[in-house]
Order: sequence, then C-alpha cells, then structure tokens
Amino acid sequence: MKNMDLSHSFTGIVNPATFAVGPVAAAEAVSLINVSGATLMHAASCTPATADAALKSLRDFRAVRRRVVWCNPSDLARTPNADLRVWGRKLVDLGRADMVIACGSGARELAIAARDAGLSIGRVVVCTDDATARNVLTDSIVAGDAILALGTTLESCYKLAERVETRFERELLVAG
Repeated sequence: MKNMDLSHSFTGIVNPATFAVGPVAAAEAVSLINVSGATLMHAASCTPATADAALKSLRDFRAVRRRVVWCNPSDLARTPNADLRVWGRKLVDLGRADMVIACGSGARELAIAARDAGLSIGRVVVCTDDATARNVLTDSIVAGDAILALGTTLESCYKLAERVETRFERELLVAG
C-alpha cells in the first residue's frame, strides 16, 4: 500500500485494520483529521445513513483512550420517523462512545438517551452552540482520545483541531 500523508484530511471510510481508504457515497463521507495527541473524525451531515456509517467507523477505530462523540443532531431531528432517543442509544451501543457532547436541535433528547444507555451524567453534556461545545471538548479531551464530530461544519471541526493542538503543545511545554 502506498504511504499516505495524514497531516491533511482525506475523505473516505477508514478501515482500522488496514488503514485503507475506500470510496463512499458523498452523503456517507467521513474525514480523518490528524491532530497531535488525538484523532478527529468528521462527518458533516448527521443523516441516518451518515450517522450509522460514522458510528461504525468510530466503533472499529483503534482508540488509545476514549471514544468521544460531538454531535449536532439537527439533520436527524428534521428526518421523518427518526427517533432521537434511538440515536442517542446508538452513540453508546454502536459507536461505543465514552462521552457525548451534543448541541443543536434535538440535542437534549439525544443526551437523555445516551445517559439511559449507560453514560454517567458527567460524560454527557448538552451545549447551546458549536462554540460552547468546542470549549467543553477542548477542556475534556485527553491524549489518545478519538473524537467523532457528527453533523458539524468542517470549519468548526478545524477550529477544534487547532485548539486541541494548541492545548497539547502548551501541556508539553509546561511538562518539559
């Protein structure tokens, strides 16, 4: 297999066993963003097909520490017959999420279901907007975490990546 530069994002479903990237439908695309200290996966939409594919990718990803889901379920909330409580449970059951940060339309229902699926109250946070969610994530992420940004804009995801890298750089300087 050809060597790949992971310092830039690429689109495709990551196969954790081989780290191969295969073509997928644009609606189900998951991007992998290399961030110092953590792994960040991004799926711009949160439709049922995309959410299902993204959660399977998170589940199969070899996370060194925790699996964290940052979810804006607004797309799911607008989808006919989509039960946000079912999707909240899927974050934990299918994606094996250890922590959930939710914002946007339907975030509260999604969070309640994630708690019902077994996450403690301290591991589920509902935020009013993306900026607040990024602040919570930046403060909560530890080295080795795998983060799935589901239903967030690419711009917001890159802002999180920059903040996480800055935080880990600062921690290394203080420790050194």
